[in-house]
Amino acid sequence: MAITLPTRGAARLGVVALALAIQMAPSLAHAATAPAAPTATPSPVSTPPPAATAAPVAPPVLGVPGTTPTAVPTPSAPVLGSAGSQCTDPGPKDYPVAGGWFYTQEAQGLCIVGSGPDRNRGYLVIDDDRGAFWTEFRRYGGTDVLGYPVSQPYHYPPNSTDGLWYQAFERGVLQWHPEEGRAEMANVFEQFTEQGLDDDLAVLGIPGPEAADGSSAGDQINARMSWLTEPRFLARYFFDPVAAHSSDPFRDGQAAFATQEQAWSFFGLPQSQPERVMLLGPGRQPLYPLVHSFMAQRFQKAGMELFLEDTPKETFSTPTWSDSIPVQFDPTVVPGDGQKGCVTLTAVGMLARSIGADKLIPSQALEPQPLDPAPRPSVQWFVPPVAQNQLSTSFQLMGASFGSNETVVINMTDARLTSTTTLLAPITTRATTTRDGSFNAVITSAQVGTYRITVTGQTTGKTFIDNIDLTVPSGIFVSGGGSGAPTGCKITGLPVGN
Repeated sequence: MAITLPTRGAARLGVVALALAIQMAPSLAHAATAPAAPTATPSPVSTPPPAATAAPVAPPVLGVPGTTPTAVPTPSAPVLGSAGSQCTDPGPKDYPVAGGWFYTQEAQGLCIVGSGPDRNRGYLVIDDDRGAFWTEFRRYGGTDVLGYPVSQPYHYPPNSTDGLWYQAFERGVLQWHPEEGRAEMANVFEQFTEQGLDDDLAVLGIPGPEAADGSSAGDQINARMSWLTEPRFLARYFFDPVAAHSSDPFRDGQAAFATQEQAWSFFGLPQSQPERVMLLGPGRQPLYPLVHSFMAQRFQKAGMELFLEDTPKETFSTPTWSDSIPVQFDPTVVPGDGQKGCVTLTAVGMLARSIGADKLIPSQALEPQPLDPAPRPSVQWFVPPVAQNQLSTSFQLMGASFGSNETVVINMTDARLTSTTTLLAPITTRATTTRDGSFNAVITSAQVGTYRITVTGQTTGKTFIDNIDLTVPSGIFVSGGGSGAPTGCKITGLPVGN
């Protein structure tokens, strides 16, 4: 069976995530809260009003094995995939450019082909008239702390054409302040609230913002700081994540922030208490006693997660919240960060470009560079490991460069040429692309084996064809993905490299 949902920013989930697979995932729903105004300096977070009634969510489209697909335009010059659309560019994954650095790691393997040699696409971190993001990225610890870039510079809200410039990275979002000549960590969790995305965050295990007691700003600050009750979160909150990795000469390796205000400048004030969120089912009903495999606490600028179980323990394969992304892996952390007993930073930048596409980050800023003059359709897949004698599995497809807002038909048939063995049941399903031509789909209950996959755009006729071997793990399930993925964790759980 295949399940697909309307998506946003599909081919750029950040491969946003961790291989989590307990085969018990119900359809997930969510709960909502409302905004607190972002500030450059931490300030008391405003009290969220009562949750609004959720709009009805359209049911997922089910692809039934053995059904006949609806007729589509006759494809012309189908693109034959190669190992999940991997680029043949032999060059480095990142390299210096004038005034900055170019990173391809979070471009989802998107590549320019057919116009000279294959060229990896990616995101540029540079000092220019929009801000000294390369200088500030290094001051904040570079890839060891913030991770790889997941966007180009952009304005917030997405429909604005002026104001401050932002750039998103895996574990944080930088906001350039020209009057100071410095960047600060953006109040990204307040932006999630402003855009009504606390529902989706709750489904993924991130607690919603809470109101603080107190009649004055000082009282509210004290109340919020008292929420740091988990000792490992408290230690992590006052541990300077930048000291050992920063280009700032004033951060010469000290292990702790010198002042409380320095911790505020990186994390902001707590927005919630530590919580191990229950899984939510249809109608936002808690699925007691099922809980997420981590405890989480959100702050204005960042989040923390303490993993209490070995992975894989969860699956996010059948969410039902509206206008979001079906995923096969945990999108709240950088792959590899979710180690049992470790405290890791929430992947706020990856969340901003997935559930926050066109809400926090405009889709144009999520497009890897350079722009492809003649983009060909591409599809990547993420197949988790299968156990011996396992008969079925679930995996994720992420497509790009199809038509804008078009329906794509996904057909999967047995790739074996012999008829002497029992054929794999065919699968047919559909997905709808976003305006940038990308889509996400999670295929569930697929028989373990090798399929021939054909993905065809209903409007453009663009077609992608390749073989998928579901016996072989792929994508993040092999490499761990992301940056700074540890094999263990520091005492305070800081997920950085050596």
